[in-house]
Amino acid sequence: MRVGITAMTESLEPHVAIVGAGVAGLATAVGLSQLGLSVALVGPPGRRAAASPAFDARIYALSQASVRLLEQLRVWPQFDASRLQPVQKMRVFGDTGAELSFDAWSVAAERIATIAEEGELLRVLSLAAEFAPGVRRVPVAMTSLQFQSAGGAVLQLADGSALSVPLVIGADGAESAVREAAGIGADVFAYGQTAVVANYACSLPHDGVAWQWFTDEGVVALLPLPGHACSLVWSAPEALGEHLKALSPEALAARLMARLAASAPALPIGRATLTPLGASEAPSRPHAFRLRRLRVDRLTGDSVALIGDAAHVVHPLAGHGLNLGLQDVSILLEAMRTRESWRRLGDASLLRRYARRRAEPIDLMRWTTDALARLFGHDDPLLRTARNAGLSMVNAAGPLKRALVRHAMGG
Repeated sequence: MRVGITAMTESLEPHVAIVGAGVAGLATAVGLSQLGLSVALVGPPGRRAAASPAFDARIYALSQASVRLLEQLRVWPQFDASRLQPVQKMRVFGDTGAELSFDAWSVAAERIATIAEEGELLRVLSLAAEFAPGVRRVPVAMTSLQFQSAGGAVLQLADGSALSVPLVIGADGAESAVREAAGIGADVFAYGQTAVVANYACSLPHDGVAWQWFTDEGVVALLPLPGHACSLVWSAPEALGEHLKALSPEALAARLMARLAASAPALPIGRATLTPLGASEAPSRPHAFRLRRLRVDRLTGDSVALIGDAAHVVHPLAGHGLNLGLQDVSILLEAMRTRESWRRLGDASLLRRYARRRAEPIDLMRWTTDALARLFGHDDPLLRTARNAGLSMVNAAGPLKRALVRHAMGG
C-alpha cells in the first residue's frame, strides 16, 4: 500500500495545519513530514502548468540557498534538467548607460542563480508531498480559524469538517486569511506599477546572461531560459503596463525592441530579434501583475507562523521574492528540528526563534528593492546623475561587487 496522503486516516488530528498549497506551503509540508510530523495541507492545489514544450509564464531565479533547501528536501533530482537554466552573469544598466555587471566566476561559483518555472516547482513538490508519510491533502478552503486560550487552533473547512492542531502555518498568500484571523496587521503600499511578463525566442544566444535596464518607462529584465529563449519581466508604470498587456505578443516584442534600442543600442541582445514563444501557433497574450509591497507587524504569534507572501511581498526587480519565501521555510524547519522535546509545537517562544532569524533578511530585501524602485522612479536630472554614478562606482569596486554576488546567491 502506498504511504503518504492516502495512507492517513481522516480521524487522525495532524500536528500542523498548513493553509496554502503553493510552493512555500508544499515545501514546508514535505520538510515537516521528514521531521516525523503529521501535516494537513489545507487549500485547493496550486496551479500546475500543463505538460507542454512552452515555458511557464511565471519564472523564478532560484538562489543557491533555495537550491540547497530543495536538495535537503530530496526533491532537486526530480526536476527536469532540460527546463532549468543556469545564470552565469548579470548585466544591469542605468537610465544613462551606466553599467553594473557581475558573474559567478568572480566568486569561484558555477552559477549566480538557476531559472525555474513555477509549474515545474509545483509539479515536483506536489509529487513529493503525495508520497511523503504523514502529509494529508485537504483540498478545500478554510472558512474560519479560532485560536484557543490554552494554545492551538481550530480550523473550520468548507466541507463542514474541522481540524484541531497545535500549530497553524499561513502560506496562503498576500491576502492571507490566517494572518487576518491571527490579528496580525499588514501595511500595503502600491508602487503604481504593473509587471508584464512574456516568453520569447531569441535569434541570438543569451549565453546564460540575465539583463536588466532601469529606464524612464520602468525596469525591463530579460532572464535566460533553456535554449535560445528568454523571459521578459517589464515593471512599467500602470498606464503603460495596461497598454503593454493589451498588445499581441508580436506587438509587445516590437515595442520591447524599440525600448531596448533606445536604452542600449550597442548591446547584442538589443539587436536580437524576439519572437513570441507560445504553446501553439497563436501564443497567449502577455500576463500582468500589479506590484506592491507588503509588510506585516509580526511573523508569528502563539500557535501561528507566517511564511512566503503571507509574511512579505517585495518589488520583483531583485528577483528574490520566492527565495525569501523558501528561506522562511528553511529557517522554520530548522526551528522545528531543534525544538526541545518538552516544548509544544505552537509555543510562542519557539516560533519567535524563527521570527528573529528572518527579521533582518526580510527588512534588508524590502529596503533594498523599495529604495531602488523609488530611486529610479524619479526623473530629477541631479538624481539621475547620482544614481548612474553610483552604479559605475559599485562596478569598479571589486570587493563590493563580490559581496553583492554572494548575497544574490544566498551565501
